[in-house]
Amino acid sequence: MKKEILTGIVGLMVSVLAFGAQTGNSLLNIPTVEIDSIVYIEEEKPVELGFDTAMYLPEGFNAYGIPANAMDISYIEEEYEVVLDFDINEYLPKAFDPYKMYFDFDSIPYIEEGEIIECDFEIYEVLPSDLNSESTF
Repeated sequence: MKKEILTGIVGLMVSVLAFGAQTGNSLLNIPTVEIDSIVYIEEEKPVELGFDTAMYLPEGFNAYGIPANAMDISYIEEEYEVVLDFDINEYLPKAFDPYKMYFDFDSIPYIEEGEIIECDFEIYEVLPSDLNSESTF
């Protein structure tokens, strides 16, 4: 009796697997899909600038072409001349040279962190008498 029940269960499982294999729904027949193999279609929208760009490009221009020599590319550098409506020499010291080094930056004494600064005047004489340091502005 047990043998017949066990044979019936095994037969049922085999028939389910065989039917699933025929319809493509079998657990043994699950297709694997690689994400990298999916081709996505991207819609290309044309850019409308409102004017004809060909008028501003050289003849035979190819944006995707490689130039034969990078040194052949000419760059336009505009030099702007600053025109002032006054004489700047009136506002500068005599014999002023902006490129002359007047002092050595390494000779500037810097205050080290934690250094005590001594003032040669009494602070309380300079500050107002009703000053409250805990008040907010």
